Amino acid sequence: MKKFLVVVGAVVLLAAMASPSFAQTEWVKQFKATSLFQMWSVWINKPDFNNNYGKSSASSNDLTKRGLHQRINFYLDWGDAKYVRGVIGFEADSTNWGEKENYHYHSTSSTNPNGLVTNNPSAKMGQAGTDQVQLEIKHAYLQATIPNTPVMVTYGLQGMNFGGRLFQSRDLPGLVVEANFAPHKIRAIWWREQEGYLSEQAAVTSGYNSPLRNYYHVNDTYGLTYDLTQKLFNVSALFFFKNDLVGDAASGFVANVQPTYRDQPWWIGVGGGFRPGNLAISGQFIYNGGKRDLIDPAAQDLDYTAWAAEILATYQIGPGLSVAVEGFYGTGNDTNKTDKISMYQVPAGSECYANFGLGRSVLFFMNFSQLGGAHNLTNTNNATVVTLGGYWYARLNAQYAPAKWVNLSFNYLYLNDTSSGSTGTFNSIGRTDSDKTFVGHEINLITTLRIYQNFTWNIGIAALIPGEIFDHPDKKADTMYGINTGMQLAF
Repeated sequence: MKKFLVVVGAVVLLAAMASPSFAQTEWVKQFKATSLFQMWSVWINKPDFNNNYGKSSASSNDLTKRGLHQRINFYLDWGDAKYVRGVIGFEADSTNWGEKENYHYHSTSSTNPNGLVTNNPSAKMGQAGTDQVQLEIKHAYLQATIPNTPVMVTYGLQGMNFGGRLFQSRDLPGLVVEANFAPHKIRAIWWREQEGYLSEQAAVTSGYNSPLRNYYHVNDTYGLTYDLTQKLFNVSALFFFKNDLVGDAASGFVANVQPTYRDQPWWIGVGGGFRPGNLAISGQFIYNGGKRDLIDPAAQDLDYTAWAAEILATYQIGPGLSVAVEGFYGTGNDTNKTDKISMYQVPAGSECYANFGLGRSVLFFMNFSQLGGAHNLTNTNNATVVTLGGYWYARLNAQYAPAKWVNLSFNYLYLNDTSSGSTGTFNSIGRTDSDKTFVGHEINLITTLRIYQNFTWNIGIAALIPGEIFDHPDKKADTMYGINTGMQLAF
């Protein structure tokens, strides 16, 4: 009997070990190629707001923003996600038509007395002539399911998208281990933003003539997510911790010529949705904690104490007709709290800006479906860097689809600023010499046309009426209005 059990056990073990080889006959035959072609047009009048173009109060300049942008990417997918597959994605990134001639003014110098420089002067596919080296590796990863388990591993350059529009959306090198126990899904995540050696100057009196030495540095993020999905409701949770040991090394050095701080923020969040009948309610809350540990012993460390939240309620009135109300709040700067980082932060480099305005905003937060060249108003100038923190808004929405090929979405947003203080930067954007809160009103109509099954045209028409935050002593900000379109073909 014992020998029989030993034989049975050996057969079972052999079958389990051989199962990967059984799978090989199924996945090696599959190959898939996909592509996405996108093109945007931009026309915005009065985008100045006394802020983004040098805080000028002059009205004689040409303040109309207009342009054409395009992007194309394609993917080669070999294998089967049920077993193992390799994916490589290429992209010719979003670019302005004619951007070699896209001059702008910068600070003057002896070699450039007029301050005239160019944006992206070479190697961009939008240049006249078009024969440019403009092809990038976007993704390159392996994905494999561990045999006889519900665990899938994705390793390589991949899209890291967590926390919806409030957290991370970026292409990064890393590892995701996903376990599916339907209806539960658990993911362990790690990505690396920086790694290598950086020269630091030895702390000696004759600084510039002193020897250099190298030190090893990393910037890693670790995370864990949980999702429960049911027909009537869903629940999600996340936790991420960043260990950034050199993130600011390029921006400044203390007396000992080292990075000025170690940045170790963390994020914890919960979210979910409930869908009883024609009503759907969803939302999430993310708290940003942790510490920025300044290396200079005389400096004061900074604690992260920030949060962001959103809630959306949608009611389906009838076929093709719905109404919705939404609220968002992200904590802003408080210059009275010198030991706190109170503005809500997303991970550095996150492109959640591109998703934040989707279906909601055409001009202020903007909408990637219509405007691929800039993700939101606060990014229209490199000197104005603002995260999602620092704002709250209330939104009313009505959607109507009179036919399968068209959808009309009307939005009204009441925008406000949440930063405050008595010194330094009082507001998230706009005037910084007084503490104001009212950002303005946005009214827009977003039309989506499905011309063919995989070909859509998105059109956004909007007006943005600025509030007191943009008032200038010599000139009030003008109403901004514009029309932006985006075409997308998937094949």
